[in-house]
Amino acid sequence: MGERPLTGFQELDRITRDDEFVEFYSNDWELLRVFYHRVIALSSPVLVVVVSERGGLDPVLVRRFQRIFNVTGPVKLRRAFKAEDVEPTIRAMEDMELIVIDPYHHRNGREYSKIVGALRERGARRFLFSYMDRQREGSTFGLHSAHSIIKLERTRTGFRAVIMKSVIIDNVEIPYGLWDIYGRGDEGLMKWLL
Repeated sequence: MGERPLTGFQELDRITRDDEFVEFYSNDWELLRVFYHRVIALSSPVLVVVVSERGGLDPVLVRRFQRIFNVTGPVKLRRAFKAEDVEPTIRAMEDMELIVIDPYHHRNGREYSKIVGALRERGARRFLFSYMDRQREGSTFGLHSAHSIIKLERTRTGFRAVIMKSVIIDNVEIPYGLWDIYGRGDEGLMKWLL
């Protein structure tokens, strides 16, 4: 198993190290957006699929994260405009490590099983970033298929990663400070967690 994609947070990377299908989700769009730009930068060279009509990836923010963490590498982008485009786009990259941004964007029930089937196929590691409220939307989208599911929540002083599902660890919350996402925080007591 390769080392990409990765988050750059030691605890999260240890937890998801052997997982092929990892989903990060949040109902805080800005937190999720900054987090996946960090992951894209740290994982470059990488292939990214954006599911939406427009937006979704800010190349300037990716480049800033690459400069912060002193990494280089191309980011190749594919876009799935419609719900029907998501499954064939993902299947076309069967053996490639992949980051998929908002795969359930369209919330299309007819296409749901095809999308999950394409994401679940073996071959390479896949990181998903979903903007949704799983409390309300339940397990409708891929919850049963992902090896690890991590919820990102904003806190007063930063954010936390809540491990909702993992093969190797029970539910746990890992707090991070505001500047940790930009590589400016201290490790502190977190080094003793795992």
